[in-house]
Amino acid sequence: MVSEESTLRVALTGAPGTGKTTISALLEGHYNVQAVRDLADACGALGPVEDDGAHPIDVLHLVRHMANMDGDMLVEGHLSHFLAPDAVVVLRCSPVQLQARLMSRGYSDTKVTANVEWELLGGVHAELQDAGIDVPLLELDTSSSHPEALAQAILAWREGGYAQSVGPHIDWLADPGHLPS
Repeated sequence: MVSEESTLRVALTGAPGTGKTTISALLEGHYNVQAVRDLADACGALGPVEDDGAHPIDVLHLVRHMANMDGDMLVEGHLSHFLAPDAVVVLRCSPVQLQARLMSRGYSDTKVTANVEWELLGGVHAELQDAGIDVPLLELDTSSSHPEALAQAILAWREGGYAQSVGPHIDWLADPGHLPS
């Protein structure tokens, strides 16, 4: 459970295409929703566009900037779990479904493959473990759930005091039906 503190930070993270932006929009009004990219841009932590179209972010600079921000917030973005969160929501999506979503966005084959593999291997969980981040975690499968239901699940988790997840994490490798061809 998350203790009552003056400022509470909830990270909404996951691979590109898992629904972070869609779900965070549904949570506006319930949280002060901030996008990692917008926060990084505002404080000068956003680097120039790289060859793959991504902007590198100086995470340490952004963490220092956010330390001076008051109020509870939900930080949306695939790096949000590195920004000293008090709780983390990890959005997951079947690799086959994620592949289709990213292809429909016009991502390059290389970028699609990299993100699908990251999802397949549970990249967020590996990063949390490697960084020693041990906060309450809620994992949600966005493959076929309606965004409104997922937003409600997050709000119910908040109402329950952000209880630590005790269930197993999604393992796409355990079911070959989730593997892209």
